[in-house]
Amino acid sequence: MKIKRKKIKIKLNKRGVIILVALLFIVSTATTFLIMQAVKRNKTPDETTVGLSDITPEPSPIIDDTEPEDDEDNGDTEIDETEITPSPTPVQKASNFDFPEEGRRPIAVMIDNEGSEVLPQGGLAQAQVVYEALTEYGATRYMALFWDNLPDHIGPVRSSRHYFLDYAMEYDSIYTHIGWSDYAYRDLELYKIENIDGVMENAYGVFWDLTTDRSNYHDSYTNRERLEKFIKKEEYSLETEKKLPLTYSSEDAVNLNGDSAEEIFIKYSVNSTCGYYYDEEERNYKRTRLGEFHIDRNTSETIRAKNIIILFVDNRLIDGDKYGRQQLQTTGGGNGYYISNGVKQDITWVKPLRTSQTRYLDADKKELVLNPGQTWIQIVPKNADIRIK
Repeated sequence: MKIKRKKIKIKLNKRGVIILVALLFIVSTATTFLIMQAVKRNKTPDETTVGLSDITPEPSPIIDDTEPEDDEDNGDTEIDETEITPSPTPVQKASNFDFPEEGRRPIAVMIDNEGSEVLPQGGLAQAQVVYEALTEYGATRYMALFWDNLPDHIGPVRSSRHYFLDYAMEYDSIYTHIGWSDYAYRDLELYKIENIDGVMENAYGVFWDLTTDRSNYHDSYTNRERLEKFIKKEEYSLETEKKLPLTYSSEDAVNLNGDSAEEIFIKYSVNSTCGYYYDEEERNYKRTRLGEFHIDRNTSETIRAKNIIILFVDNRLIDGDKYGRQQLQTTGGGNGYYISNGVKQDITWVKPLRTSQTRYLDADKKELVLNPGQTWIQIVPKNADIRIK
């Protein structure tokens, strides 16, 4: 009877059940078994229906109590760089750039860069590609190329030089100029280059002067409306089968294997220098001319370049030329630099013939791919003073 009362108490007091089970275990295994069955029957539904396998345990934090070995110099833990996975090349989508259009002929315009009377020049900020090369007495001249994005002021427009034609022909461009050297006059006819020449009668109305000074040859301008009217009148085709000589990426990338190039200085002569300063926020270069920021007439803002290509070429004075005109060796091959997004890489260039397109090759001898944006191609003598840092 005493034992029976204990059972009733067990139902009322779970702790007593556990104590009793421990005592009875010694007496009889069978009795313990019966008591355990009774305990199971008296457990609550929540305790019997929840399975532990349904709960994912929270991971415990791993604590490393090992003290790092001190470095003799600064106490930092030494890292084996060979075990570090290199970061991917940073890229971003291109924006606000009119890519040169495949199958469309660009218009190439010769722009003056002699002295201070030319300032501010117009159109250099809008052109997709601009070439700069020496002319006479240490001065340089520009050739700006436009694909359907001609601005309101393009100039001052100046005369042709024969080696600029070698680059104009690469694009099958419509070549715009006012006058020529004897060598350029010969080659315009020799290579049947369609051109717009301001000294010819059929080009009347294509150009206008900013001043009334007839002795001022630094003030002649043109624009979209006048050029397009002439092209239509002369029935020049705006289509071409020639492929673009420059290859562009659709994304803006940084070459992690190049050298730093945040400041560039190029000295053609005492009379002609230019430079570029990298703007990290805008991811382009602010251009300088003779130590001052280079301003465009159409925007009143500093000209900005995305890509800078520097090509080293042989140059010499043409024997017997009384005006000191230059001969630039545009054919063959040579070395150069490609600079973009604060980085410089070595390149080589190849151009078999004057009518051939220049090939730009990277260190792996692969075709150079430009970032989307305006490109300046600086044709410089091999002994030019170039500083890049």
